Amino acid sequence: MTEISLKEILLYEDDDLVAINKPSGVLSIEDGYDTDKYNLRTILKRTYGHIWTVHRLDKDTSGVIIFAKNQEAHRQLNLSFMNRDSEKNYRSIVYGFPIWDSYEIKLPLKVNGDRKHRTIYDPVNGKPALTKIIRLFNTDFYTYMDIFPSTGLTHQIRAHLSTIGLPILGDKLYWRCCEINKDSGPEQLVFFLHAFSLKFFHPSSKVPMLITAPLPFRFSEELINLKLKK
Repeated sequence: MTEISLKEILLYEDDDLVAINKPSGVLSIEDGYDTDKYNLRTILKRTYGHIWTVHRLDKDTSGVIIFAKNQEAHRQLNLSFMNRDSEKNYRSIVYGFPIWDSYEIKLPLKVNGDRKHRTIYDPVNGKPALTKIIRLFNTDFYTYMDIFPSTGLTHQIRAHLSTIGLPILGDKLYWRCCEINKDSGPEQLVFFLHAFSLKFFHPSSKVPMLITAPLPFRFSEELINLKLKK
């Protein structure tokens, strides 16, 4: 793993919080079994000392993630996320194409629901989960979309999209239609889910904040390759 330069991934900071454009392939926080694994919070501690986790992104998901610099900011941000005063906007490339322009997925999900520790659709024991998706552009085989999860279950977006037959490009864990052929092309080397923007109220001033993370180069390149961008 190449050492990350904090300067290159810093999106915003003030006395209360720091916003980072997390690269794909990096853990958000320390691994529970191996605390020496490369992770974002450990990198931030080198500069800021103690840092508080507000939310997380999957290892392979890139994009906006924020950390609190003090306990009160952490408390206020946690309340905001818990009360759903924040809005998360993801961008993704998925297999398949929908016939609708927008759709709300309201399928209950059970975290760690099978032997592969996936989050699965479970109408009996699952927790309520809501994900809104908007089609931005599509071809006969792929779709570029906006995603707005209203709830925050582990792997919610991945599970919801896979369940309705639109698995994320590069998501080997939730590809349920068939086994992915390892030689099927370079697109399988990257996971195309990006936390594009985050709206929330500042923990001290209560001013509305909008933090946006530009798409990774490989993501933008794939949009052109797949003819998903004019």
